[in-house]
Amino acid sequence: MGCFGSSNPNQQLLNSAIVGKTPDQVKVLKYFLKPEGCMSKNMSDDEYFSMVIAKRDALNLKARALGKIGLDEDELQEIPPVMFEGFTFQDAWAKKRANGNWVSSSYQISWLFFSTTQVYLYQYVIYMDEDKKREYSEEYFYKDVTNFSTRSETEKAKGTLGNSIEVETTKFALVVPGATLTVAVEGSKNFEDAIQAMKQKLREKKMQ
Repeated sequence: MGCFGSSNPNQQLLNSAIVGKTPDQVKVLKYFLKPEGCMSKNMSDDEYFSMVIAKRDALNLKARALGKIGLDEDELQEIPPVMFEGFTFQDAWAKKRANGNWVSSSYQISWLFFSTTQVYLYQYVIYMDEDKKREYSEEYFYKDVTNFSTRSETEKAKGTLGNSIEVETTKFALVVPGATLTVAVEGSKNFEDAIQAMKQKLREKKMQ
């Protein structure tokens, strides 16, 4: 059992966490919780990230999103669809990678589609350490959208010792009267350009 028999303070936490888990989930939990200095080889940062992306790709989420919306993609080309993604930290296991970036045990993928009258949001959260998912879809008329913006948020995650830690994140926010929906973007490419395009389209629709 390697480090599991040591007197390291997170020994019991790790042993408890892996009970009943699949082999892949055990690998993930060891990545987040295994004590430093263990003799057995742990998964590397790059291996963990590749594992997350492989799970994301296997889900074919764009097609899944279009199925939930119930429209063909050619009806949703007011501007090109936008995909945002990134780790989420609230109540998830988290650690800082060697490059200084934070990762967690949950990963959020969001698709936004734009028809002539509405914005459609589809969101899926992958949980790498357990058998659950979170799936969400919503639609809004442009006239009801107050703003598209970015904002900083602090999320409370679980650290290596099971302690509460705070992680600063950047989120995309879709603001409507009485509600603000936030979306992880820090794993997305050119997300600022995409948000600027959405803001421009919203301004055009508000003027019509």
